[in-house]
Amino acid sequence: MNILQIGTTDKIGGAAVISWKIKKALELLGHKTSMFVAFKYSNDLNVLNIKRTTHKLLCFLFSNDIDLFRTNWIIKTKEFIDADIIHLHNLHGWFFNLKTIKEMSKLKPIIWTLHDMWAITSHCAHSFEGGLENGFYQCQSLNSYPRIAWHNEKYLCYRKKIIYDNSDFEIVVPSMWLKNKVENSLLKEKNIHLIYNGVDTKVFRSMDKQTIRKDLNISLVKKIILCFSDKIKNNEYKGSEYINKILEKFRNNKSVHFICIGGSANSDFEKNSNITYIPNITDVNLLAKYYASSDIFLYPSIADSFGLVVAESMACGTPVLTFKVGGIPEIVDHKINGYVAKYKDEDDLINGLNYILDLSNIETELMSESAISKIRNNFTEDMMIEKYIELYNSLIKR
Repeated sequence: MNILQIGTTDKIGGAAVISWKIKKALELLGHKTSMFVAFKYSNDLNVLNIKRTTHKLLCFLFSNDIDLFRTNWIIKTKEFIDADIIHLHNLHGWFFNLKTIKEMSKLKPIIWTLHDMWAITSHCAHSFEGGLENGFYQCQSLNSYPRIAWHNEKYLCYRKKIIYDNSDFEIVVPSMWLKNKVENSLLKEKNIHLIYNGVDTKVFRSMDKQTIRKDLNISLVKKIILCFSDKIKNNEYKGSEYINKILEKFRNNKSVHFICIGGSANSDFEKNSNITYIPNITDVNLLAKYYASSDIFLYPSIADSFGLVVAESMACGTPVLTFKVGGIPEIVDHKINGYVAKYKDEDDLINGLNYILDLSNIETELMSESAISKIRNNFTEDMMIEKYIELYNSLIKR
């Protein structure tokens, strides 16, 4: 079979990680694959660029991220003509004309994996507490990514509805939470499939903490709390304000040490406290070592359709401290393999941190084992690929 995937990037970002996993797994199984992306980071010859025909500043000023581009040319390419299935991923990022879906669906079976809520909002990737109106979830701010300059929501929703009504495509979602959202939206009449994102458990696995900590030059006696720094680009949804509050609250606690991935210390407080900042990690094997060396993964995300890093951490045996948001509670079982705090509740987040820190060695080991088991039984890469292949085959046979 021959699969063409289309998305914002090929390797960098949560959605891209999933599409890349699919591409590489299919190729190992002997299938043909290709990609069209707005931003190419790999050297793969089967990944081709979609050149942006309109500058994103103009898109911002016109408050329009769906139809100021020319992407119909993709239909005339060899990659499209030879493909059995067209698999769409993130289409926001100021590069894709959404009307192209309508033209593509006349010629090929289409699958669209929704990695966030953008398809069912006027313009934002996550609506937070925004209500439902005319089949679309309402964005809370013009500045919600992708930003728009003025209130053009009525037009954007109108254009999306026309395109969806005249297009035939299957929808895949990575969580029951997002499935419920889609089933209440204007896309409720489409076929909606739940396929959880998968973790490579050959990479993300339990390792001997003492050995790994020696390799990484990490304290052998302190409790290690891992988090992603607010200095990481495009991290607006990952709860950086709550991370900073935790860092301040525990700054004088000599029994714990925080490792924040992304950025570097830039203040006397950061340089002299119990925090180590390390640069962003692109090597998955190194990232797995940091997960496995830690006692807690602090991830106070305020918007998440799945939470791939949560699953990666748990696959390494590291419990997760997080908020009850999006699809994350489908991965983390409260007080069993992590702690799920009340949404945006700083006090409960601190309670959760203390709860895990105060566990006995036996209780900690049980929580770690539960985390590994949860991922291996529900969220592996092999499970994800198997379900996608089943879906591909079912569409080809129609």
